[in-house]
Formats: sequence, C-alpha cells, structure tokens
Amino acid sequence: MQVPKKAWIFIAAAAVVAIAIAFFEWNWLRSPIANYVSGRVGRPVAIAGDLRGEWSFKPLLSADTVTVGNADWSADSLMVRAQRVEVRVDLLSLIGGPVTFPEVTLVQPRVLLERRADGTGNWTLGGAGNVPVIGRLKIDDGVVQFRHPEVGTDVTINVASSATSESGATPVHFSGSGKLRNNPFTIEGDAASLLALENQDKPYALNVSARAGYTSGRFDGTIIPARLDNVDGSLTLQGRDLSQLYPTVPVPFPWTPPYRVSGRLKHGGHLWTFHEFTGKVGDSDVAGNFALDRSKETPHVDADIVSQRLNYKDLGGLIGLPPANAPPSVITAEQSKEVAKRERSGRVLPTRPYDLEQLRSIDANVRLHGKRFMASTLPLDDMKMTIDLQSGVLKLQPLDFGIAGGHVVSTLVLDAREKVIKTRGDVTVRNVELKQILPQIKPPNGSAGKVGGRARFTASGNSIADMLGTSNGDLAIISSGGDASELAIVLTNLDLARAAQLLVRGDASSPIRCVVADFAAENGKMAARTLVMDTEAEKILGEGSVDFTNERYDLRLNAKSKKASMLALRGPILVDGSFKSPNIHPAVAPITARVGASVALGVAATPVAALLPLIDLGGATDADCEGLMQDAHANIEAKAAKPAGANSVGANSVGANSVGANSFARGASPTTATE
Repeated sequence: MQVPKKAWIFIAAAAVVAIAIAFFEWNWLRSPIANYVSGRVGRPVAIAGDLRGEWSFKPLLSADTVTVGNADWSADSLMVRAQRVEVRVDLLSLIGGPVTFPEVTLVQPRVLLERRADGTGNWTLGGAGNVPVIGRLKIDDGVVQFRHPEVGTDVTINVASSATSESGATPVHFSGSGKLRNNPFTIEGDAASLLALENQDKPYALNVSARAGYTSGRFDGTIIPARLDNVDGSLTLQGRDLSQLYPTVPVPFPWTPPYRVSGRLKHGGHLWTFHEFTGKVGDSDVAGNFALDRSKETPHVDADIVSQRLNYKDLGGLIGLPPANAPPSVITAEQSKEVAKRERSGRVLPTRPYDLEQLRSIDANVRLHGKRFMASTLPLDDMKMTIDLQSGVLKLQPLDFGIAGGHVVSTLVLDAREKVIKTRGDVTVRNVELKQILPQIKPPNGSAGKVGGRARFTASGNSIADMLGTSNGDLAIISSGGDASELAIVLTNLDLARAAQLLVRGDASSPIRCVVADFAAENGKMAARTLVMDTEAEKILGEGSVDFTNERYDLRLNAKSKKASMLALRGPILVDGSFKSPNIHPAVAPITARVGASVALGVAATPVAALLPLIDLGGATDADCEGLMQDAHANIEAKAAKPAGANSVGANSVGANSVGANSFARGASPTTATE
C-alpha cells in the first residue's frame, strides 16, 4: 500500500519536532527569559545556573542561581538571589493573559530590603505590566534582611513555608533577630500564605511576637499590605518603661515602672486607636482608651485612663522621679543613673529636666482618674487630672484629689515654648481633716478641725527643683474649731509638770481657736509672715523660712502658755536641717540658760529658789484669730490682683480661674473651716 504524501509530511514534521525536543538545550532560553523578566520588574535579572524544563501545556521550569539587581543607590548590587527557582507556567495564559504560574518554589532565597535616609525603599520597582497570578508558593530556607541605617535598624528574618492548609494555601513561619533603633531585636510568628499579599488592599493575617531591648509585644490580627501601618487586632505590650516606646510610638510618655497592657489596636486613615485596654503600670491597674491622630503636622493624643487602685509612687515620672523602691533588675539604665545621682546628691526635689522637644512634638488631651490610692502614708483618694498640651503649653486644669476628707484643687500651666519653662500655679485646699495630716496632735476624742487654704505662684526652670528654687508667690493655710491633744500642745512649751499630770491621768482635749500659716515666697525662699496655732492651753507663734533652693528648713516655734506651771523649760522648738533629714528639737541655748540659772540659785540660795527660773506664770493672751485669717486671705488675694507683667503665661487661665477663690474666702470664716 502506498503511503499518502501528506502522511509523509506529517511524519517528517513529527520526526523533526521529536529530534528538536530530544536535542533541545533549555539553557538557550536563559537570556530570553531573563531579559523578559527584567523588563517586567525594571531591574536586571540573571540566570547564572542551568535552566531545565519539561514539555507540556503547563511546563515546569527550573532555574539555578537566579539574581535580581538592587536599586542604583544601594551599596549592594543584588536585591534578590536564590539557589533555585521553580515555576510552573500555564502556556495558554501567555496568549490571553493574565500570566499564570500555578506553582512557584523558591529554594534558599536571600532578599535584601533597605530604606535610605529620604524614606525610599529598594522594593519600589520600575517595571511595567500586571503582576503574574500565582497558584501556590513554597519557600524553602528563605532569608529576608531589612536595613535602615539612619535609625539604627538591621534585622534578619528566616522564612519558611508551613504545611499546606485545607484550603490549599501555604502559610509561612518566620523568626529573626538584629537591631531595631539600636536595641537588640527578635521576632517570631506566623502569617497567611504570601500569595495573599497579591491583593494589596485585602487584610493579611499575621500573628507575631517581637522584642526590642526590654520591650516586647504580641500582635494577632491583620494588616493591609498596601500600607503596613493599617492594622486591626489584639496587641499586648510589656516592658520596663513606657517612655522607651518613643519615638517608635511618637508619644513622650513619662518615666514609668514596669508595665503590661493589652487592648485592640486599630488604624484607619491617620488615626491609631488602642481601645478598651487593660493592664498594670507598676502596682497600679489601668484601663481605658487611647487615640493618636496624625492627620495634622503635630500629632494629637486623646486618652481616657482609669485606675481603680492607684499607687501614687507610680506617678513619679510625671515630675522626673524614677520608680520608687524598684530593684535595679526591673528599671532602665537611665532610671538607675538617676537613682544613683539622687543618692549621691542628697536632694529630695526632682532635678531631672523635662525634654522640651518632646513637649513640643505633640498635642494632647488626657484625662486620668485614680479612684482609690494605695500604699500611701497620706490619706489620698479620688484623683482627677486633665492634661491639656497644645503647642508646647501644658495645662493641668484641674488637678483634683481628695485628701483627709477634703480636696486639693490645682491649676498648673507650664509654658515650654522657650528655652526655659515658665510656670504659674493656683492651688486651693478645702476641708482637710487636720488630725489625719498631723496625727500627733489628734485629741483623745473629737476632731482637730478642718484646714482650708490657697497658694499662688510663678516660677521658671526645666525641672521641679529649678521651678521651686525660683518660685515667687504666696501661701496661706487657715483652720478654726476642733480640738487638739493637750499633751502634744504643752510639750511645745516643754511644760514638764503639766505633761506629767496628763501622762498620769490621761490625755485631754484642748480646744483649737485657730491655725494660721501665711507665707511669702521670693526666689525659692518661703518666709513666714504669720505662723500661729492658738488653743485654750497654749499660743504657739512661729517664725522662719523654708528654702527650696538649698532644700533646708529654718523654723522656730515659741509656745506661750495660758496657764501657770511649776516646771516648764519653755522651748523654743526648732525645725531645721535638710528636706531629706529634717530635725525637730528644742533650742539648746535658752534651755541651758534656764537650767544653769536654776542650778546656780539652788547652790547660792535654797533648793526652792532653784525652781524660780523654771516656773511659767502663764497668762498668754488669745490671738486675734479673725484678724489673722482676714490678713492671710487679703495677702494672697492682693498678689493675685496685681498685673502678671511680662510673664503672662496662663494669666487668663490661672488668674481668671475662680477654683478656690471663693472657697478660700469661705475657708477664712470660722464656721466654714469646720464644715
């Protein structure tokens, strides 16, 4: 039978194809494929090893030693290199598009991601065309390095595919270490399949734990690949000090003790929120909501924080104090240096300056409510504080807390717009139980009365010590009514005879007529204009000063007895020494003189005569309580009425604030002071 001519042609063509396939060298396609991919990504792509393939409608191509060039500004020539790349290609997709790769396998890929000073990343590619559709991606022993030298960041992360899920997706596991803002950094976690990154606007699941220095965090939620700062999920943060989050979190937190907080972190547009967080800072529990708005040139913080049990020592960072009584193992190196510095100096007032640039870097409105104080030697409760920071001017308006059954309400304004902070303050004290503040004068029964008062001051300085050391202003404290311990009162006169009687028969109550303390501060030295405690037993008159610049007391208390006594050394009592180690003791010279005279008379005359220098005839007159209280009130109101002068910071907000002006006026009244 004769074979048709067309059959011979088909057989010949098939033979040619078979021979071509048999002798085809896949490496002939290395350059064409590399050139094609280079055009797609806009970077030089090279295949230095062998190229292998198979013949089918979906051939599997395997290339060894594949590299992708880096950005021209980088010191490293390669952005990507892989020991082997395997790609299964759907040939029909090359005709109709989009180009589809049902399978991609990367063996030992090494990827370098870096950012330069102007924020440009080397992952911004210049190629044209659509991104290929990938069906399944597998990574074997991958490494990704991220570098940003300008901020001290260099992190290397190992990436490998996990077992394929039921949906067919291949998730990844990653772990790595390095430096983040010059702090040791580690990271570990799991993420959805890298193929999910194709849709840049779709949430990408991520579960990651990271640690930088002594700060660690755990996030479980999603991110938006198109903008990695778009997140939504649960976040737990813990560390030694919240201030160490700056500038990663652009909020200038004060020093804090160790903390741990958990809440829901979310970002949309320019707004970051940390909602319904709970946790502990030091010994204090915290809960609330926090928002950071970066839509304006100056970021704005709005926060509500509530503590059911607040340790006042955890607030020390607000005035520049390191955590109190914290072991070195749980505080930062900076805090440890401050502790050592304070121990060497013997200072009590905080000398650590506020960071002016940080105060100017953000606007804020923060409301803090401490419902119950714990671990306090003072009877504090129910603190309400509103912090308003705008354009470098910080206002505490009001700072209100309960103390000893009463309240202290303050308005403070700190202007940090210049090199030195200018401060104005207005503090009002209302209905504070004297017996709780000074338990040593508490009578056996009854009350020691209630205290009211007011302070106004101006100051300049970048630390609390500098502010108090330059302060100018007035302070007045008044009280009337109630009772005091008669034993405590007579001891101020060193009345040994009456003290002995009270010790034998028991203490008694001595009605208080009034307490008036009227001080004027000038350049950090607060001098007493009036210092009186008048009771039915004694009238105690004080003089002297409190020096904030040198942190020293220099007060003298002279007791005038209203009743006669057979044996009274009659003081006076001195309060002196440093703030850190104050001394309360009798003045030696007057007592020595009286005792010496007593001994001399006993030797020269009779033993009975020896008692004459020690007899106190009493007869002290009552103080003009009403007049003294009115004068104290007039002094502080007269200074408040004077023009603020050149230093006008907060003049309206403080001077016009009547929080306590009327209450102080009422407090000057004997009836109001004992409400």
